[in-house]
Amino acid sequence: MTTDRERLAAEHVMGLLEGDERREAERLAASDPGFDAMARRWSERLAEIDSTAPSVPVDDALWRRIEAGLDTTPQSVPVEDATPVLIPNPFSAFKALWRSLHFWRIAGLTGAAASLALAVGLGILATQRARQPILVAVLMTDANQPAAVINAFANGRAELVPFGSVQVPHGHSFEIWTFPDPKGAPVSLGVLTQARTAPLDLGRVSAPHADQLFAISVEPPTGSPTGLPTGPVMMKGTASTAL
Repeated sequence: MTTDRERLAAEHVMGLLEGDERREAERLAASDPGFDAMARRWSERLAEIDSTAPSVPVDDALWRRIEAGLDTTPQSVPVEDATPVLIPNPFSAFKALWRSLHFWRIAGLTGAAASLALAVGLGILATQRARQPILVAVLMTDANQPAAVINAFANGRAELVPFGSVQVPHGHSFEIWTFPDPKGAPVSLGVLTQARTAPLDLGRVSAPHADQLFAISVEPPTGSPTGLPTGPVMMKGTASTAL
């Protein structure tokens, strides 16, 4: 694990320290043999990009080829003799970039924008998935006409969506039932006094599954007095996996 002294030695070698840290590193390098040895080891590790490496001038032959290639230069503008072009030291460029506040601001804004885009994308994906049912049951009347749909979602929600032609008989209610076990008793999922889209209460049953039967019966205004269907079944259907 890199200690604080090692970090100080490494950044001292790379010339990244300022203020009190720089003065402390210089003091240690001059008075502490252990710190000085540590700095030397870092200097050896970073030898390939050492800022003390001399710049390499371009030779005369390359400069003449460059001048020969400038055949589009207007004749009225003489090409002046230039001093040798120095190849920038890569570590010096890295050091300048590292210490650039503008660079870190751009990097920070870029990272924040990427994080925001990822969060928004995941949020949209999660919302879309939450809105897509995993099971659908189409409830049919005795005349084999679709009258309502029950949607079940991955997050445990379920809802009843009646079609426009469905009406609750005056002075009565609709009670929604399901049969988690085909051989067992029905379980009430809620009572409606008017035909409308409504959430279903799944608290008394396990998660819906394919081929599970749903039905709606006509009951008194407050629902069945016995806990079982007492009126005629208006519609029924089994759940299927949504496409």
